[in-house]
Amino acid sequence: MTFPAAPDVNSATAADGVFRKIARAASGSAGLSVCAVLLLVVLSGLLAPSSISAAALFAMLPFAAILGIASIGQQLVIQQRGLDLSVGGSISLVCVLATYALPAGAPFVDVIVQLAIAIVVAVGAGVVNGLLIARLHIPSLVTTIGMNAVLMGFVLWISGGTPGNAPDLLDRFALGRSMGIPNTVLIAIVVTVVAAVIATRTIAGRRFVLVGVNAPAARAAGIRTGRYEIGAYALAGLCYAIAGILLAGLLNVPNLTVGQIYLLATVAAVVVGGNSLSGGRASPFATVIGALFTTQLGQMLFAAGLDRSVQYLLQGAIVIAGASVHVFVPRWAAR
Repeated sequence: MTFPAAPDVNSATAADGVFRKIARAASGSAGLSVCAVLLLVVLSGLLAPSSISAAALFAMLPFAAILGIASIGQQLVIQQRGLDLSVGGSISLVCVLATYALPAGAPFVDVIVQLAIAIVVAVGAGVVNGLLIARLHIPSLVTTIGMNAVLMGFVLWISGGTPGNAPDLLDRFALGRSMGIPNTVLIAIVVTVVAAVIATRTIAGRRFVLVGVNAPAARAAGIRTGRYEIGAYALAGLCYAIAGILLAGLLNVPNLTVGQIYLLATVAAVVVGGNSLSGGRASPFATVIGALFTTQLGQMLFAAGLDRSVQYLLQGAIVIAGASVHVFVPRWAAR
C-alpha cells in the first residue's frame, strides 16, 4: 500500500520566508513606488504601446515633474497629520498671477517681480493655514477647504474670468531643455534633493519628522511643535507656487481652474510612493516616483482611448488601495 508523500514543510517555510523578504522590501517607500511604476510600464506596453514611446515619455515628463513638486508640498502637510485641500486654489492663483497683465515680450525684471509676488501669496496662504490649524486648532480639512474657496475667489476677481498668456520668457523656460533634460524635470530634481537633504541631514528636519510621528513626545522634549506645523503649510505653499509657475509656462494659457486636478493627484502620488497618511516619516524621492506613476497612468488611459472619468475613478481606487497596502503588507511581512 502506497501512502501520499508528506508535504515538504521546509520548502514551504523557505518559500514563505522568501515572499516575506520581498514584501519587506516592497513595503518600503521607494520599493513600493518602484514596483508600481514597473508594473505600469508593463501594462502600458500591453494596452497602449504608444504611451511609452520616446516622444510620449518626453511629453509626459514635464507634467510628472510639476505634479512631483506639488506632491512634495502635500507630503509635508501629510507628515504633520494633515491634508491640504487648498492645493488647487494655490496653483490656480499662482497661474493667474504669473500671467496677469504681462505682455508676451515683458522684460525680465517685470516677469521676476510678478513671479515673486505669486510665490509670496502662495506661501502667505500656507502660513495662514498653518496658523489657523496650529494655534486655533481648527481641523486641517475645514481650514484648507475654506482657504481653497478664498483663493479661487481671488482667481476670478483678478482674472475677470478670462485666462491670460504666459510671457515669452516663462514659456521658453518651461518648454526648454538643458543638457537634453527638460527644465521642469531639473527643477523637480533640485526640489526633491533639497527636501530629502533637509529631512534627513539637518536637526530641523529630524525634529520635523519627530513632531509628525509623536507630537506629545516632541513637546516633552522641548520642541515647539506649532512652528513645524506652520512651516509645513508654508513650505507646501512654496512647492505649489513653483509648480504653478512652471505649469503656467508649460500651458501658456492656463485654465482658471487648472489647479483643481492636483488635489486628488497629489494625494495619490504620496500614497503610491508608499508614504503613510498618518504622519511621520516620508520620502520625497518615493513621492516623485508616485507622481511619475500617476502621470503615466493618465497618459496610458488617454492613449488607450479611455475617458478622463476613468482616470479619476482609478486615481480614487489607487488612493484606497495604496493606503490599504501600506497598512497590511508591513503587518504581514513582520509576522
